[in-house]
Amino acid sequence: MPPLCFVTGASGFVGRHLVPKLAHHYRLRLLVRPGQELPQFAHLDLERCEGRLDSAITLANGVRGCDLVVHLAALVSFRPEDRAAMQSINVEATAALAAAARSANVRRFLHMSTISAVAYRDRPELADETDAYNFAPLHIGYCDTKFAAERAVLAECARGLDAVIVNPPSMYGAGDRRKGDDSLLTAVLRGKIRMCPPGGINVANVDDVCDGVIAAIQRGRSGERYLLGGENLTGAQLLQRIANVIGARAPRYTLPRFVMSSAELLLRAKERAFGSRPPLTSEILRLGTRFLWFSSKKAGEELGWRAGVVDPGIAAAWRELQDGGTE
Repeated sequence: MPPLCFVTGASGFVGRHLVPKLAHHYRLRLLVRPGQELPQFAHLDLERCEGRLDSAITLANGVRGCDLVVHLAALVSFRPEDRAAMQSINVEATAALAAAARSANVRRFLHMSTISAVAYRDRPELADETDAYNFAPLHIGYCDTKFAAERAVLAECARGLDAVIVNPPSMYGAGDRRKGDDSLLTAVLRGKIRMCPPGGINVANVDDVCDGVIAAIQRGRSGERYLLGGENLTGAQLLQRIANVIGARAPRYTLPRFVMSSAELLLRAKERAFGSRPPLTSEILRLGTRFLWFSSKKAGEELGWRAGVVDPGIAAAWRELQDGGTE
């Protein structure tokens, strides 16, 4: 009988692509909200664990008898107002789950973090797993709470939990609501983006990242983190890639860094008075002047993993938008 795997966050973007891959190797138990349906997994034989991440009983039931825990669940937000909620979900719930997994003698714990919990550069230079976390002075709740979540997992690792951390970049593929309608793809299509951001970002096809997760589960060293980065692109290059895929025209000019920094300060002041309105927030603008470029050499050498280009992921996201979310 295949080993049992408990998955949190299965209904999210990454879960949609990762769960079927996990099903080739494991029996699956998924954390779901009471009454939540998962039609995307109707073809899979799954066990449901109904409850919430903040419930100790739910977590204990979830990890009981499991060989593997894959923790995907997180609150992804760049609204300052959501910092407290991210502290609860991203940090406290992760710490509780890791502790529950250790107590239940789970064989391996895979924690999905983010490149935003590693480091950034002010110039187009690569960072890797050895770089010290430097996002704290930016006061971005998502970055800070995901970094704190890693510390919580590693604390349980020091107590005996066999844990591996993966740090994916911004991902593209079918099913990502944050890159769907009224977001980046449609904004490029409709010509709403007039200037390119001055920084850079690492982007990947979600299917490639999920292959990296499987490799980390199977071959990753306990207590280690692995960057599952795709392509390092400037803001202009990313917008051009998107435009090429969807048949639109990308903006021609890049916004000067000092102009974007000034816009961020103005927007931050406005948010203090009226609240933030995603998808464009002051925290997004703050990151937009930095370079989140990374080397995935360690994942290549230790996991035998390498990402391809991001274009197939962009194309899959675009096809689903055109089909009304049915891909």
